[in-house]
Amino acid sequence: MKNIVFTAILGTSDSLKPSPRGADHCVCFVDNPADHPDPMGWELRPWTYVNDPRREAWRLRCVPHELFTAYDRVIWIDASFTLTNLPLLLRDAGDAPIAALRHHARRTCYEEAKEIVRVGQADAQSVDWQMRAYRAAGYQPSALSISCIIVRSSAPNVTAFNQEWAAQIAAHPGDNTQLSLDYSAWKHGLSIAALRGVRKDNPYAVHDHADHKRRRKPYVTAVGAR
Repeated sequence: MKNIVFTAILGTSDSLKPSPRGADHCVCFVDNPADHPDPMGWELRPWTYVNDPRREAWRLRCVPHELFTAYDRVIWIDASFTLTNLPLLLRDAGDAPIAALRHHARRTCYEEAKEIVRVGQADAQSVDWQMRAYRAAGYQPSALSISCIIVRSSAPNVTAFNQEWAAQIAAHPGDNTQLSLDYSAWKHGLSIAALRGVRKDNPYAVHDHADHKRRRKPYVTAVGAR
């Protein structure tokens, strides 16, 4: 069973971390490979975009079925993480079509929506429109998955999930990928298996919070940059 790990560093949002051991292939999408003289085991693929680099990185994580067609398992990891134990991650994901970490504090996208508006990451009107649509569809979540580490199979229903997730993010300017993650799985009859731990404390990867905080760009919402 072939696996591939991929990530993206667009707009100098993070520093390049060492690629994980045990992967059949590791790809990092970057603005310019020359900016990273030591690829650290990654295949650096140049990537151009016309919109916000953050949102383009969000889009890329949604569409591995378009980017990689010869792999059975695809692992996305945010570039702010070093993936230290890929074999354990794959074992814990097991046969689940999709597996991800859970949020450490919030349990639903509706709670997440209130928080991202409160801290200025999204426009309240846009987020309210999105959450109203989910409620109208009958979506009643019991968990909030996060998208920093996500393991997916190449099954057709996972491809449908990928397409739905990308479409939701494109349609909703306030979506931070986590508002639509579990909803997109639910809409296609899937649930996201819970990996062990949370973003800052899990057995698979280490988050370089200081580096990411130093490099990250302001969010751009319908009411401007925050």
